[in-house]
Amino acid sequence: MRNCLLDLGFTLPCITIWEWNMYNTRRLCLKPCLWNMLIQEPNNRADGSLNTCLQCDENNSVPIFKYYCGRTRRSSGITSAIKRPAGSIYKMEHCYWYGPLQSRYYG
Repeated sequence: MRNCLLDLGFTLPCITIWEWNMYNTRRLCLKPCLWNMLIQEPNNRADGSLNTCLQCDENNSVPIFKYYCGRTRRSSGITSAIKRPAGSIYKMEHCYWYGPLQSRYYG
């Protein structure tokens, strides 16, 4: 997992919180997540609420992830396969940089 995240360009501090998030969700949400996979329940129910797996992650891992990272995908303007109310996704223009950082602070 760490090598995969490194290959994607994540920094070590960022990798640490993502690893924690994945392990914590697996530890606390494995049963509901396996059940949702088994019955092929979609991410969102008909009423728009999250399935039990995603709600478990939302309750148990997202608050700590947000505490350390200061943001989530939604607050960073990144959409995902989970349907969210439009007002909950921050509108942000993304500018992706794939080269090395060049500044007086980072060499």
